[in-house]
Amino acid sequence: MTNPSDNTQEPASFSEMLGTENLASGEGWAKVRMPIRPRHLQAAGNVQGGIIMTLADMAITQALRTLTRGSGPSVTVELKVNFIAPAREGELIAEGRITHKGGTLSVGECSITDGNGTLIATGMGTWMVLQARPA
Repeated sequence: MTNPSDNTQEPASFSEMLGTENLASGEGWAKVRMPIRPRHLQAAGNVQGGIIMTLADMAITQALRTLTRGSGPSVTVELKVNFIAPAREGELIAEGRITHKGGTLSVGECSITDGNGTLIATGMGTWMVLQARPA
């Protein structure tokens, strides 16, 4: 979509806007990468906390998808993130894994590191798998 005010191309999705990339996934786990751009930084020059939380959400959601193919979509019910260290440049890598897969509710956790392997944040949350909509 084109922005009529400045004639630039708008991102097609939230993931595209953030610049995330699914690196790998397997049964119950997934790895997502995001290069740090100036638009991700808050006033103090660190990656904004909500972006780190979103990256955790994306990685755990992708991990859950590896276990729920053919089911309905999932939604985040609860997500807690502990911020360990600031991130300012390079990239962030989120590794999500499902620790409990239930019939409706599942629990996952995530670690987020920078490109040097420094732990930036950890997260844990609950996801609900919704009923698949009939075609």
